[in-house]
Amino acid sequence: MIEVENSSRIFLLGGTFVSFILGAGTATGQEIVQFFVSFGFWGIGAILIAALLHAWFGALSMDVGLRLKAKDSKAVFNYFCGRYIGTFLYWFAQLFILIVFIVMIAGSGATIAEQFGINEVIGRLGMTIIVWLTALFRLETMIKILGIAGPIIILFAIIVGAGNIDIYNLQKVSNILNNIEIYQSTSYWWQSGFVYSAFVLLVAVPFLANIGKNETKRKHVVTGGILGGFVMLLGVFFIYIGILSKLNDVEGKDIPTLSLAENIHPTLGIVFSIILLIAIYTTAVGMSWTVSTQFAKGNQTIYKIIITLVSILGFFGSVFPFASIIDAVYPIVGYISLILFIGMFYRQFVNPGILKN
Repeated sequence: MIEVENSSRIFLLGGTFVSFILGAGTATGQEIVQFFVSFGFWGIGAILIAALLHAWFGALSMDVGLRLKAKDSKAVFNYFCGRYIGTFLYWFAQLFILIVFIVMIAGSGATIAEQFGINEVIGRLGMTIIVWLTALFRLETMIKILGIAGPIIILFAIIVGAGNIDIYNLQKVSNILNNIEIYQSTSYWWQSGFVYSAFVLLVAVPFLANIGKNETKRKHVVTGGILGGFVMLLGVFFIYIGILSKLNDVEGKDIPTLSLAENIHPTLGIVFSIILLIAIYTTAVGMSWTVSTQFAKGNQTIYKIIITLVSILGFFGSVFPFASIIDAVYPIVGYISLILFIGMFYRQFVNPGILKN
């Protein structure tokens, strides 16, 4: 019975990690196109790099959160990068989390409008209200919601990606890429793997550290982090290979994964649009909760006020096209976040400092 409980806790933490980072950019395919598909088959190497880094930082972030038991993630950033750089990255992370939250709300409006023909404003408002209500729940309830949603999202990502694999089209990928315009997030494929993982890292560290500090067993957080990192990139790989197979069909689409689902069957397109909204919802909940809990510091009244203000900001900020925000902001944030990678590497392998035991 104890072993079953341990396994379920590990899967729950891994699923929570997946749900948090599989938001509008990844689930819709926008990030995958820019960071992986744009490099053709070299994108596989970038995905492998990102998978290893995701598994590593997922485990380390929750582990440090558990062992530090800090009131907020500022102490975690300071532990990794020192007082000054850590403080800068902490505040930069809060700003970026707010930007990603806005991207999630914008992505929900685009998905609802494209699939159901409902006005984008109504779609964004509906998602904002649902996220706001969920974020008011206590932490454990939220972990259960995210932990269950993660595997479901990944399963559908695999189905949609695998269902579009076309060997004949894959053989023509190089020629197709030469004749269409796809924005590349970085200059080289290997850079893309690092930068993709780095911008995810910046928003994931505060969330994972807060999740970790509420756990009691290091085995759970370490194994859950590793599992979540690899499972997430498994879903990314299948979406990547599916988009490569249907490049001509998805070129210029705001939501390429939805196009992949509709290629298999119109009904699956409807189902997958709902899955997309779940992915956006789970990430938006995590983002709003992460920012709000940082500043509330345990005061529930302040927490509710901040959650409300963040939700209002997300709704009004989402008037900007989410694909354009990804193009402009994510790569820059990824490069800045490489500083955090260096600090984490130093702390784990060179000087563990206060956590050496």
